[in-house]
Amino acid sequence: MYKLFTDKTELFECNIKLEGASLKNSRARLLVESEDLNLVFNGTISSTGKCQIPIKKLKGLLDESVEGNLKLEVIAEDTYFTPWESKFTVDTSRKVTVEVKSQQNNEILTESKPEVSVSNVKNSVSLHEREHIITILRMLIKEDINLDNLSIKKDKLNNLVGTYLRNNEITPNQKEKIIEGVLTGLSKIG
Repeated sequence: MYKLFTDKTELFECNIKLEGASLKNSRARLLVESEDLNLVFNGTISSTGKCQIPIKKLKGLLDESVEGNLKLEVIAEDTYFTPWESKFTVDTSRKVTVEVKSQQNNEILTESKPEVSVSNVKNSVSLHEREHIITILRMLIKEDINLDNLSIKKDKLNNLVGTYLRNNEITPNQKEKIIEGVLTGLSKIG
């Protein structure tokens, strides 16, 4: 059974051998099917047949312990293949377990929760990055975009954020911090 994570980005990799069609004109995608939601992650196929499909963090999309089917779909020219399938389960990669010994009758209580992580000081958000985050959050609030309607307004969100990032001098490292900051801000607003 394949494991997907709520709190960790994964890279699905495989090798594809294709006969009768060109790898150059082929596309690959991973279909995540659960009872309540279907997700599609697009990937690439190199000229040597190496397929890579990044799978984003599933927090807010699928809950822990959700199970379903995972399918690799390959579209080669005008032909559609499903060369690989697997069951999947969603998990959290980081957990902390606490055992508390009761004072009254010596019973042990166990509780598991996702681990709280503290960011490295080097990776903290600078004042410049914080200004970008606040500006983007204001734009999203103005357009009434929040976590509850994100799937409906994803095109509007992509256009706003993409245009903003293109029109401002932002390094790839800053871009990652700014996007994480915007997501954190949206989770606090909604």
